[in-house]
Amino acid sequence: MRICFALWLLSAVTVFAENGMVRLPDDCRTPDGMTYNAADGNIYLVVPATLAEGDAPLFVIGPDDQAREIYRIPAHPETKHAGTLGIAFGPDGNLYVADSQEICGHPEHLGRLLRVVFEQGKPVRTEVLATGFIAPNGLTISGNHVYFCETRVTEDTPTPLTSGLFCFALDTLDPKKPYRARPYVSADDHDPHFLFSFQTHDPVSRVGANGCGASADGKIYVANFGDEQIYELTLTPTGDAVKSVREVIRDKEKTESIDGIRVDGDTIYFADFLGNAVRRVGIAEGVVQTLAENPVGTGAGGQLDRCSEVCRRGAKLYVSNIDLPFDNENDPPNTLTILELP
Repeated sequence: MRICFALWLLSAVTVFAENGMVRLPDDCRTPDGMTYNAADGNIYLVVPATLAEGDAPLFVIGPDDQAREIYRIPAHPETKHAGTLGIAFGPDGNLYVADSQEICGHPEHLGRLLRVVFEQGKPVRTEVLATGFIAPNGLTISGNHVYFCETRVTEDTPTPLTSGLFCFALDTLDPKKPYRARPYVSADDHDPHFLFSFQTHDPVSRVGANGCGASADGKIYVANFGDEQIYELTLTPTGDAVKSVREVIRDKEKTESIDGIRVDGDTIYFADFLGNAVRRVGIAEGVVQTLAENPVGTGAGGQLDRCSEVCRRGAKLYVSNIDLPFDNENDPPNTLTILELP
């Protein structure tokens, strides 16, 4: 099976890493969600169709830092956009995907939880598991549960902004009968799978729950984009209820926002979209350190360009430059930045 998969990859589109970056094709303008698959040693990347209608490319990045397109996740049949953001592999070997239609300009409860089914190491089809979300974003899997952020719970963006985290047991999801989420009404009236909520008070950066990650001991971490917070959730033994909450970051002076996060032992790496930087924070002490930072530009030469996600493989940290046109121009090249860690 491993040999067949390698031969199949050779026939796919190849993009070479150069100067500390991976360059993507011209039509892959907003690279975002990534996950490391320990089963094959590869990083998987999705590129949401945020700026134009279309399906979402799925890339695999091998240990040689070459990126190859291997599949296209189908667009939503109504909007013609695929808003693929957070991704993670489940214990079943399939890829779970948060499809945010809100980032494509459709906040009308059209967001979905998807599953890309793999057979013999190859993606073969996409299943819709749940619908009715506004802005599903960061996604992680711990045990038998998938957790993903809902960046806002209403179609408008009030101040303060309420957002939070959904949780589903994997063995309850049935593509033959996709679950339809109930709209959020209040802290006491919401969908039973809506696990945790909080508010974002920043009047300018009205973006809530964004990055999401899990630790080896089953804790879930959720980023509050606008208020530069990361929450640590200790769950009950069943994994579907919150036992306690702790704020991780105690030092916010270096941080302007928290987008995608990656939990790695006692450290959380994160993309600071507004600060155009990659930073890390120790989970215990809460002190933030900057690993890379540069003015927003084109992303040429391996520089950051409105970065949104991070993913670690060995001594390398891969950073998606989503390059969204917020106080910024979406311009070529389309890249991932590669940082060498100490």
